[in-house]
Amino acid sequence: MNYNDISVSVIVSVYKDTQALKLILDSLLNQTHENFEIIISEDCESEEMREFLAPYKEKNLLKHLTQEDTGWRKNIALNRAAKESKGEYLIFIDGDIIPYSDFVQKHVESITHSRILCGKRVELGPFFSNLIRKGYLNPYIVEKLFGLFLPFLAMDKARHVEEGIKLKKGSSLEQKLNKKRPMIIGCNFSCFKKDLEYINGFDEDYTTPSVGEDIDLTWRFQHFGIDSQSVRYLANTFHLYHPRSWNSENVNANNAIMKKKWDNEEFICKNGLKKL
Repeated sequence: MNYNDISVSVIVSVYKDTQALKLILDSLLNQTHENFEIIISEDCESEEMREFLAPYKEKNLLKHLTQEDTGWRKNIALNRAAKESKGEYLIFIDGDIIPYSDFVQKHVESITHSRILCGKRVELGPFFSNLIRKGYLNPYIVEKLFGLFLPFLAMDKARHVEEGIKLKKGSSLEQKLNKKRPMIIGCNFSCFKKDLEYINGFDEDYTTPSVGEDIDLTWRFQHFGIDSQSVRYLANTFHLYHPRSWNSENVNANNAIMKKKWDNEEFICKNGLKKL
């Protein structure tokens, strides 16, 4: 089935970083696929963010949702954005992720009934991230000349640089590399809104970052036959460097929550889009 005309919402999770968001919006407003809405889902009520987004809102280029800053409540913000979205299909990225120019198109072209699409990202090092943030280097140039930048990215200790390589969809190499069932990474995935609603959205019991907005979704989706499909090397992104915001304590705590829910077969979360 061809989904090129499906209504799409791109949901961007942000927290105070307007510099990175400008780079994201520069890309989203110049995508090869144009039929989608942009929702900025802010886990905060930053005055700087409000002022930065005001010109975009005046031109009706996006929606901006906020909530009180009382700690990490990304899943609450994501659920609010999902409720507000008009799209039949939802694409999620984080506020430190710069999508390639054909990112939305590649997600849309890859849509399959009852499948989640899971992408990844090149984790840029501090030097290249700073060049891009300061406007000395256009990420579109890095995208188009990625092969030439590879040795320099490696010198900057970039991680997962292979994720920046573009492959033709359906080619033998793309099919071979994307054969394995992937896990959701919260910074780059997409799904049907109705499927997200079926599992009652993101579980708001997770109140620290690490696994709550991605791995938790994967096993709940899969229980209902909503499998995952990789869009690696197709729907590519750059991740801007920053110090890690979570630690092993967060991971252990969230894994304990997830194990309990797994043991209790809580595939439809109780504290999600609806409070059950």
